[in-house]
Amino acid sequence: MRYSTALVLLLLSGCAAVPDLRPPPPTPVPVPAPVPQAPIPIPAPAPQPEVRAPQAPVIAGDTRAQRPAVPAGAGDRADPAPPARPPQAPAVVALAGDADRHMAAGQPDRAAAALERALRIAPADAGLWHQLAMVRLHQGQADEAESLAAKSNSLAGSDRALQSDNWRIIAQARRLRGDERGAQNALERARALQPGRTG
Repeated sequence: MRYSTALVLLLLSGCAAVPDLRPPPPTPVPVPAPVPQAPIPIPAPAPQPEVRAPQAPVIAGDTRAQRPAVPAGAGDRADPAPPARPPQAPAVVALAGDADRHMAAGQPDRAAAALERALRIAPADAGLWHQLAMVRLHQGQADEAESLAAKSNSLAGSDRALQSDNWRIIAQARRLRGDERGAQNALERARALQPGRTG
């Protein structure tokens, strides 16, 4: 009996000395907080090139080519925009361009011939009559310059700027003929058509 009690005590003491070999419970792994990302920038649209309407060629010395642009928002202080003209035929545009180049090269006879051909295609084009009047004035043909400017005015409709330019041609033609009083009257009519314009 003494041996069995000692055996039981020995077994119990042995069990107490055996280490716990079970794996430890898993430790929760901390999850990192999401890192905020900057928004992706949206590229700005590429600037579109400005489209400008082609301008009809103008004879050298044409006062309409020197007219300053009307600033935006000028309102009643500026002259009203001239009425839109019907588009010119390609052949007329080409001939007017030839005339402009001939004038720039000091060849008024060739310029006049090109404009006369253009007028056979478009006889109601007030701008072509004005350009031919400018050429004749440059050639010193005062009577014909005045007559052509008057013809342009008869076709100009409500284009006050063109009418004013034609009256300035008439004033110069009359001055070439020595008619100073007639030149002053023509200049007054030109200024009445464009009150804000100097000269």
